[in-house]
Amino acid sequence: MMDLKKIFLFGLVLLFISCFGRKTEDYEYAQNILDDIAEVPEWLKMNVDEAFPIEGLNVWIPTNNFKTSSLIRVPRFPRKYTDEELEENQALKDFMIVPVAKGQTMALTAVINEQISAQIALGAERDIHGVKLQIEDLKGLEGKTISKENIRVRYVKYLPVEKSRSEYVWSPKLEEIVGEGTSGNMAPNIVGDPLVELSEVDVPAYRAQPIWLTIKVPKKTKPGTYIGKILLSTNEFGQVSYPLKLTVLNKEIPDPLNYKFHLDMWVNPSAIAEFYKVNHWSDKHWKFIEVYLKEYASRGGKNITTTITHEPWHKPWIGGKTRSQIAYGYKSMVSWFKEENGTWKFDYQIFDKYVDLASKTGIGGQINAFSMTPFHTGQKIHYFDETDQQNKVLTLNIEDKAYRKVWSAFLKSFSKHLKGKGIFERTYLAFDEKPEEQMKIIHDIIANATPEFLSKTVISGHPEVGEHSNNFSISYMFFPGQPLEKRAVVDVLPTIQKRKEQGKTTTFYLCAEPAHPNTLTYSPAIEGQMIPWLALKYHTDGYLRWAFNNWTKAPFKTPVFIHTQGDDYQIYPGKNGPVSSIRWELLKEGIEDYELFRSMKEKGSVPKDSLQKAIELATRYQDGRFKNAEDLLLSRDMLIVDY
Repeated sequence: MMDLKKIFLFGLVLLFISCFGRKTEDYEYAQNILDDIAEVPEWLKMNVDEAFPIEGLNVWIPTNNFKTSSLIRVPRFPRKYTDEELEENQALKDFMIVPVAKGQTMALTAVINEQISAQIALGAERDIHGVKLQIEDLKGLEGKTISKENIRVRYVKYLPVEKSRSEYVWSPKLEEIVGEGTSGNMAPNIVGDPLVELSEVDVPAYRAQPIWLTIKVPKKTKPGTYIGKILLSTNEFGQVSYPLKLTVLNKEIPDPLNYKFHLDMWVNPSAIAEFYKVNHWSDKHWKFIEVYLKEYASRGGKNITTTITHEPWHKPWIGGKTRSQIAYGYKSMVSWFKEENGTWKFDYQIFDKYVDLASKTGIGGQINAFSMTPFHTGQKIHYFDETDQQNKVLTLNIEDKAYRKVWSAFLKSFSKHLKGKGIFERTYLAFDEKPEEQMKIIHDIIANATPEFLSKTVISGHPEVGEHSNNFSISYMFFPGQPLEKRAVVDVLPTIQKRKEQGKTTTFYLCAEPAHPNTLTYSPAIEGQMIPWLALKYHTDGYLRWAFNNWTKAPFKTPVFIHTQGDDYQIYPGKNGPVSSIRWELLKEGIEDYELFRSMKEKGSVPKDSLQKAIELATRYQDGRFKNAEDLLLSRDMLIVDY
C-alpha cells in the first residue's frame, strides 16, 4: 500500500497545479485572482436569481455607460435593487446589471496625451474558466493607428475588508465609508481595488469579475476616430466581440513632468526594502526604489520625501513604549556621529543618492526633509558614538537645551552641504501636524542657527500653523462642510486666498478621515477622480497624502496595520514593482481633468460660467455613495465641447 504521507503530498501537488498552473505573473505577491476567501452570501444562496438577470454568461458595462464605467467598484456579489432602494438613492442605478447587446459598440472620447480607463464585467451562475480579454489595434483613417501596445488589460483583484484600530479611537467607522462596491458575507466582506495583469483568469459561480482597460493616447496621435475590437473569450461560452470606438479630440494635455497640479505623495524606501527582503541601500534596493519613484513621477509627483532622522513618524505604543505608526517604519537617510570631543558630524551619502535618483525619474520639485521633530512623541536620535564605538539613541524633548544644541549643529551642517550640492533652493524642513506652540520654538531655533531656512519650511496640519510655512497642506477636515470646519482657529478659504496672493503653495490632505471624500481601499471609486476637482473648487495648488507605499506585511491577506484600510498605501507590491489600484488610476485621470481645465481656462476656450458649472457638477455630493457617475462625465464634456 502507498504510504499515506506520499498520497497526501501527491494530492497537494495536484491541487497546486490545478489551481495555480495557469500563468499568474503577479501570483507571489498579488495571489491568484480567485483567492478572495469570501463565501457566497446566504441571501444569494437562498435567491440565486438575485445575482444575474439572464442564464448563461452575463456581460455588462458598469454604470451602463462605457465612458463612466471606471467610476464604480463592481461588487463581487451583484444583486438586484428594489424600486424603493432606487428611489431613495438614485446612484444605485450605476450598479444595476444591464447585459450588453450583441455587437454593442463600446465608445470612449479622449484628448491627446491622456490615459482613459473603462471596465467590462462578467459573471454567471456557474463557474467560468479561461476568461481572457484582448484588444486589437485601433485604426483610423489614412492608415493612422493606435497600437494595442498602448492599451493595458488588467483584472480587478478582490481583498478582504478589515476593521482598523484607528476606528475605535479617532477615524470614521467602516460603516460610514463603504458603499455598494463592498459585498460578501461579513466573514469577511470583500472589495475590488488592485489591478493585476494576468494572461487569463477563472471566475467562480455567482461572482462578478471586472476587467479594467486603460488606453494611453500617444502624444503624436492625430485627432479623429479610431476603431478596434474587444475580444472576450471563455472556455464555457466561447468568444464574443464588441466594436471599440475611440474619438480623439484636437485638444492636448502636457506630460506629467509639466503638470501644474501639485501632487505630494510620501514614498517610503524602507517599506520597499523590508517587504522585498533586500538589504537597505543595496543595489537590489535601489533598483526597486527607482521603479516605485517612476510610478509616482508618472502622476506628476512634485515633492521628494527624505528622512534626516530615524523614524520621523513615531507614535506612543503599548506599555509606554513608542514605535513607528506603520508596519515597517523609516530608516534615516542621514547618518549621525558623535565624535570623541562631543562634536556632531553627519554623512549625507544616502540622502544625496536618493535625491539624485528621484530627480532623474522626473520628480523635480521640493526636497522635504523630515524631521526636526517627530509625529506624536519626543525626539529619538539614532547615532554612532565614536568614543565607545557603539550605536546609541539620544532622547530629547523640544524644550530641552540639548535639543536646541543638537539641531543647531545639524542645521548648520545641512545648510552648508545643500549649498555645496547646489540643491539648497529646493530643500525644505518638513513637519507633520505639529501644534503652533511647538512650531514657534522650532522657528526660533532655525532663526538663530540658520536663518536662511526661515522661508523654507513645509508643514501639513491645522489651518492656523500656515503662517510658519512656505508650502502648507491643510487637513481637509477643516474645509467647508467637513466635521472640523467650525473648530478651525482661522478660516480655511481666506487663508488659501491670502497665501495665493503671497505666492505660497497651498494644498489639502486626506488621511483616514474624513469618511468622504477619500481614497481608502473601499472608498467609492468616483471620489478618487473627484479629488483634483476639489483643488479647483477651493483654489488650492494640489493634494497631499502621507503614504504612498506603507504596506502591511501581507497587504493582499491582512491589509490593515493600524490605520483605516488603504490609508497608508495607494498602490500594491508586485513581484517586480507596483501593482496599481482603482483609486490610483482614477486619481491620475482626475489630475488629467485638472490639467485639461487649466489649459482650456488659459486659452479662453470655455466660457467662465461653464468652467464654474463643471466644478459644481464634479464636486457636488462628495459622499460618493450618493453621487451619480454622470456628474463627472458632464463636467468633462463641458471642457472638451467646442463653443
